[in-house]
Amino acid sequence: MKTENKYRKFAFTMAETLLTITILGIIAALMMRSINRVNPDKDKVMFLRAFHALEAASSNVINNTSYYDPDVIALSDFSTDPLPTARVELYTTDATQPLCATKSRYNDCDKKLDKTNALCYLVAGEMSLTGVVNCSAGEEIMNFRTGNGTCYYGLAGKAAPFEFVIDPSCKGLEYGYVAKIYPSGTMTVPQTSTTFTDKLKNGEDRQKKAYVWMNEQTDVKKRDYQFDSGK
Repeated sequence: MKTENKYRKFAFTMAETLLTITILGIIAALMMRSINRVNPDKDKVMFLRAFHALEAASSNVINNTSYYDPDVIALSDFSTDPLPTARVELYTTDATQPLCATKSRYNDCDKKLDKTNALCYLVAGEMSLTGVVNCSAGEEIMNFRTGNGTCYYGLAGKAAPFEFVIDPSCKGLEYGYVAKIYPSGTMTVPQTSTTFTDKLKNGEDRQKKAYVWMNEQTDVKKRDYQFDSGK
C-alpha cells in the first residue's frame, strides 16, 4: 500500500510557466501604455510653458506706453520704432551681473533700441533669464536662455509677423519648434514653417507635432469653457 509523502514537492510545468510569463508581459505592456499617458512628453510641457511665457511677456511690452508711442499702441503694432527713452535692465537671476557681453545694459554698449531689436530686448527684460542676451539679427542666433533651460532663436531683425524658434531643451536650433508672432503681440504655432523647416530635425514632421500640441491644448480649453458656461 502506497503512503502519501507529506514532503512531496509540486512545481509548475513548462507550459504553465510560459503562460504565466506571457500574462505578466501583457500586463506590463498595458501598464507602460498607461504610464506614458499619465507622464506627458517633456518637450511638449516645456514648449507650451515657454510659448505662453513669451506670449505674456510680449503682451506686457506692447501694452506698456513707456516703450511705444500711444498711437502705435492703439494700432497694436510693435514693428514701428520704439520711443527713444525705451530702456530695459537685464540682469542675471542673482541680480548682480548684467546679462550682456560687456559691462553695459546692451551687447555693444548702450545700443539704442530700434525696431530690429526692441522686441527682443524688451521681452528679455520681462523674463527670468540666465547667460548672455544677444539681440543681433539672424535666424540662427540664440537670443537668450530662460532659467528653466529653454532657448529662443530669431526674435530680432524682422518686422512682424515673423517666425521664431523655441528650443525646450537648449540642445540647438534643430531641436526647436517654430512659433509665429504678429504685430498685435498674439502668437500661434504654424503647422509648417516657411523659414525654418529645413533647419529643424525631422523638418515638417517635427513642426506638425508642435501644431498638434497647441491644438490639443486649445480643444481642452474650449471643453472647459463649455462645461463652465453650461453650453
